Amino acid sequence: MKSGRYLLLILILIIGGCTMIPHKEFVITELNYSDKVKVIKRSEWDWKPLVTDLPQHEITKITIHHGGVDYPPGKDPVEHIRNLQDWSRKEKKWIDIPYHFMIDPAGVIYEARPINYPGATNTDYDLIGHAQICLMGNYENAEVNRSQLKAIVEITAYLVERFNVPLYDIKGHKDYTETLCPGKNLYQYLKNGTIQNQVSDILNR
Repeated sequence: MKSGRYLLLILILIIGGCTMIPHKEFVITELNYSDKVKVIKRSEWDWKPLVTDLPQHEITKITIHHGGVDYPPGKDPVEHIRNLQDWSRKEKKWIDIPYHFMIDPAGVIYEARPINYPGATNTDYDLIGHAQICLMGNYENAEVNRSQLKAIVEITAYLVERFNVPLYDIKGHKDYTETLCPGKNLYQYLKNGTIQNQVSDILNR
């Protein structure tokens, strides 16, 4: 009889101990987009919640990247993003996808890493303050289409207004370190001012 009570007490302590373990809640800044920019939110593509975090940061710059890997026609962008998230966490030990936004070949914009956490990179520049936008594909080889360029401008204009980023701080990855990213066929639109000028036009309207 006593042994039965002891077993019951032990079971209660185990269950109680498990329920008392606090679950860490990570702070995530949710952005409210205007009707003029369509963004697929994390909840819409089955983003996996954070299991670890970093010190938060404030956005002061916008930096454009490319994936650096050829993107074959017909590839599912949602599957691509999910695979990138798994690889980033398991292989690289990053908290999440390295970029805050990803844009597919059709110009669809997806939320990725929460904006309040610095991104990640295989290169050696300080990521604090940078909002990272990545165009899926390799733009050393591929050409940027009209829908992609429009998407880059729209999400960049939103971020400029939301975080009060100066137009001169809209740059490419290669402006900060030795890399080909975001590829010559995308970087040309930063170098010649096309992206910055179109952002300015949107904001002035």
